[in-house]
Amino acid sequence: MIDEEFELEIDWIPEDTGAPYEADEDVFPDIPAHTIDKLCKQKYGHTNWARMGMMSPTDLVGNPCEFDYINGVIYFKNKVLV
Repeated sequence: MIDEEFELEIDWIPEDTGAPYEADEDVFPDIPAHTIDKLCKQKYGHTNWARMGMMSPTDLVGNPCEFDYINGVIYFKNKVLV
């Protein structure tokens, strides 16, 4: 008979409770809104964007977007949310 100890590591994922989501403030730099407006305007010709943590996954369904994980911004490809 072999005596071995097994250790399991379980990651707990909390239930989705809806927006507003809390983002770790130390993870994303605090870029002013007018700077993000300029970046969005250059990319897509409009200023429809949101900060990560302010949108729920259900808000993103049907709204094509690009995630900027470095700055914590979601750029929407359409001028208006669907």
